[in-house]
Amino acid sequence: MTTSIELPSGKILNITRFIALLPVSDNGDSSYQLILEGYPHPINLESLDAQAVKKLLQIDKDNTVSNHQSGWDKEEQIRKNQRAMEWFAKQMEYYNNISDSEAMERQEFFERFKQRVDAERPEGQKLYSEL
Repeated sequence: MTTSIELPSGKILNITRFIALLPVSDNGDSSYQLILEGYPHPINLESLDAQAVKKLLQIDKDNTVSNHQSGWDKEEQIRKNQRAMEWFAKQMEYYNNISDSEAMERQEFFERFKQRVDAERPEGQKLYSEL
């Protein structure tokens, strides 16, 4: 994103830490407040200045979307991922068909694992037992 812009009012604004552009609804002059990260107060902007900020943000959004789409082909990505998708499908089928006894063994193993992990951690930093 471009970091500095000159607004129609002549103000130069660095929008690197842009958070929000909010319309001020309690007065009739269609002014806006610009909120920047780390700045303690909103910056009041006139309508023309706010429109310039909106236009810049829209341009950058459009450029980001078009850059991502121009270098990425969904069908090609799916083709490249075929082996991984087949492997995941086999894993899902295997785990959906395990016996109840094997499922119980796995559950018991995981419970022992959680106890061992928490036994090695100090109080207040347990991963499983203090949730």
